[in-house]
Amino acid sequence: MDIHFSDRHLYGIQEKISEGQRLRAEDGLMLYRSPDITGLGHLADQVRRKRHGNTAYYVYNQHINYSNICINRCRFCAFARDKEEKGSYTYSIEDVEKHLRERIEEPVREIHMVGGLNPALEFSYYPELLRCIKKIRPDVSIKAFTAVEIDYLSQISGLSLEDTIAVLKEAGLDMIPGGGAEILHPRIHAELFPRKISGKRWLEVMEALHGAGLGANATMLYGHIESREERIRHLISLRELQDKTGGFSAFIPLAFHPQNTKLSHLPSTTAYDDLRTVAIARLMLDNFDHIKAYWVMIGEKLAQTALFFGADDLDGTIVEEKITHMAGASSPKGLHREEMEHLITAAGFVPVERNSFYQPVRNAAANAPVTNPVTKKESSAELRCIAEKVKNSERIDAQEALTLYQKADLLSLGALADGICRRMHPERIVTYVVDRNINYTNVCVSGCRFCAFYRSADAPDAYVISREDLHQKIQETIDVGGTQILLQGGMHPDLDLDYYTGLLRDIHENFHIHIHGFSPPEIACLARKSGLSIEKTLEELKKAGLNSIPGGGAEILVDEIREQLSPHKCTAETWLCVMGTAHTLGLRTTATMMFGHLEKPGHVIDHLMNIRELQDATGGFTAFIPWTFQPGNTKIDVIPRTAAEYLRVLSLSRIVLDNIANIQASWVTQGDKIAQTSLAFGANDLGSTMIEENVVAAAGVSFRLPESEMIRLIQSAGFQAVQRDCFYNHLRVKA
Repeated sequence: MDIHFSDRHLYGIQEKISEGQRLRAEDGLMLYRSPDITGLGHLADQVRRKRHGNTAYYVYNQHINYSNICINRCRFCAFARDKEEKGSYTYSIEDVEKHLRERIEEPVREIHMVGGLNPALEFSYYPELLRCIKKIRPDVSIKAFTAVEIDYLSQISGLSLEDTIAVLKEAGLDMIPGGGAEILHPRIHAELFPRKISGKRWLEVMEALHGAGLGANATMLYGHIESREERIRHLISLRELQDKTGGFSAFIPLAFHPQNTKLSHLPSTTAYDDLRTVAIARLMLDNFDHIKAYWVMIGEKLAQTALFFGADDLDGTIVEEKITHMAGASSPKGLHREEMEHLITAAGFVPVERNSFYQPVRNAAANAPVTNPVTKKESSAELRCIAEKVKNSERIDAQEALTLYQKADLLSLGALADGICRRMHPERIVTYVVDRNINYTNVCVSGCRFCAFYRSADAPDAYVISREDLHQKIQETIDVGGTQILLQGGMHPDLDLDYYTGLLRDIHENFHIHIHGFSPPEIACLARKSGLSIEKTLEELKKAGLNSIPGGGAEILVDEIREQLSPHKCTAETWLCVMGTAHTLGLRTTATMMFGHLEKPGHVIDHLMNIRELQDATGGFTAFIPWTFQPGNTKIDVIPRTAAEYLRVLSLSRIVLDNIANIQASWVTQGDKIAQTSLAFGANDLGSTMIEENVVAAAGVSFRLPESEMIRLIQSAGFQAVQRDCFYNHLRVKA
C-alpha cells in the first residue's frame, strides 16, 4: 500500500533516501522528534528490505562471561564486582571447558565471550582461553573481548596494541563484539565511566582491529543520561569510522537497564524510544549492512516488532545471559532455535541461521508462512482500494477485512488504524482506569479448555470470597484512587440469584464505587438456574446495583469454535443476546475477543462483524478489547501468538469496528512495551491498572503496570494521560 505520513517532515526524509542522499545530524534529530512512529518505521523498513528483502537472521550462539571482577566499576553496570565482593567470580580454563562441554551436542556456531578487567588475570590467560575454545570447538567462531578489554590487554601484555591483537588472533580470535562504546562523548565518559577508555580511544582500538583483519560489531548504550544530540553524534562517529575501514558488520542499539546499578533512579527505556532508535540507526548508518534487535534488552516481543522498524537480525539463542539480567532484565536468559524461527516466521519474514560473518548455515525457508497465490500486483491494487475506503471513512465489508488481515503489511495496517484513531480522538489523549479485578469464586461448572483459573467445587484451593475479604479489597482500591471494581467469577453451581443481588447491595451499602460485573456467560447461567428470562435476571441485577457489564466470555463468537473451547458455556447467540438486552435496559458494556487458540482468520472476522452488527443496533458497547490466548496450565497446547500477530489483530479491530469509540490495549497479556506500541496501532486506552488480576496470572503470565508507569508510557508516546471512569468520562488529567 502507498505510504501516507501523518508527519509531513518525513516526506523530505523519504526523498533524501530515495535519491541516495546521506542523512545529516539535523535529520536524525528531526526523526527523534517525529510523532509518526509508524511512518518512521516505514522509512527504515524500506531501507531494510532493499538490503535484505524478507530475510531475518539469527545465530546459534553461546555466551561466556569469564569474570565479573572489574577495576572500571562503571556507574551503569550491575554486573561488575570487586575481588572480595559477594557474587564475584572468575572462571578457570577448566571452568570454561566445562561450560563448553555441557553444550557440546548443540550446533553452536559462535562463542560470544566478554568479561571485566580483572587485575588478577595475567595476559597468558586470554590466549590460553581462546586456544581452549578452539580445541573443544574447532569449527565455531570466537567473538570475544570488547575494545575496552583489548586496550587493557595491550597494557598488561607489555606489547603494542597491534602485537597484542596479533597474539590473540593467532590464538583463535575471529571477531570483536561491539561493547564498551556506551555513548562516544566526553561528557558521558566523565560522568558514567571515567576509568574506562575514552570514546576517542575506543574508535582508535576498533580501527586497529579492523586493520588487523578482524571484523566487529558496534553498539550504543542508550536510555540513561545522554541527550538525543549525543546519540546522533555517536552514530555519526561510527559511520565515519565505517567509511574509513568498512570493518563493522552490524550495529546493535542496547537499551539501558537501571536496576541494581548506581543509576537505579532512572526509568527503563520505552517501546517508542527503542523502536525509534532502531529505525534511526538503520537510516543514519547507511554504510552498515546489518542492524540488530537485541531481544535480551528489549524483550522478544518488541525485538520481533523491530523487524518492521529496520532491524534484520535478532542476535542469538544465547541460552545463558548474565550481564543484562543482573540489571533486572525480564526477558528469558535464552531462546531455542525453534523459538527464534517462530518469532521470525510469525512476523512474515524468512529465518536464516547464520554464522558470525553473516554467512547462512541453515535456511529455514521451509518454515516460512505460506503466501496467498494472488500476484503481488493484484494484491497491491486490491489493498490500495481498501485502504482508500478506510482513509475516506467508508465502511469495509467482511471480505475486505479478511484481505487486510491476511495480506496487508503490519505497518500499513497500523497506519490505517492510527489514522482512524486520530480522527476519532483528535485531542491526543490516552485514557486509563484505576480499578481492581475481584474474582468472587473460582468454582466453575463450565470447565473451559482454555481456562487455567477454574476449580471444581471439591478442589482444595476452591473458594468463594468472604465479605470481609471483599470489603478489604474494595477499601484498598478506593485508598489508591480506584473508581470501580471488575467483579467476575466462575459459574458456581450453588450460588443463586439472591447471592448475586445480596453481593451487589452489600457493596453499595458500604462503598461508593462503580460495579462493572458479571460477564454474559455468568448472567446466562444465573438466568437458567433461576428459571428467569435473561431480561428479568438483568433487571434484578441492575436493581440491586449492577452498573455495567464486562465483555468477558466472548472468546470467539462462532459456535464452531466455542463447541471446541467451551462446550458448556453459552452460545455466541446467547452472548450477543445478553449484551443486546443489557443495552436496551440502559446497561453499558464492553466487548472482547480472545484469539490465538483454535480459530482461523475467517472466525476472527466473523467475531468482529457480530460485534459491529450489534453495536449498529444498540450503541451500547463503550470499548473493544482483543487479547491473545495464554496457553500455560490449560488443556490447549498451542504456541502463543506473538506481538506482531497481536498488533495485526488490534489494528484490524480499530479498522472494522468503526462504530465503537474506544479500543483498549492488553498490557496484561503483552506487557508494557507492546502496550505502548499499541498506541500507534489503533488503541486509545491502556485499560485498567489492575491492582489485582488472577485469571491471566493463572496461565503463567504476570505483567504488572503501576499507575505511575502507565502515565509515563502514555506521556512518553506523545499523548496526554487522563484517568477515566467506566463510561470514558474524564476524571483527572495527569501532569
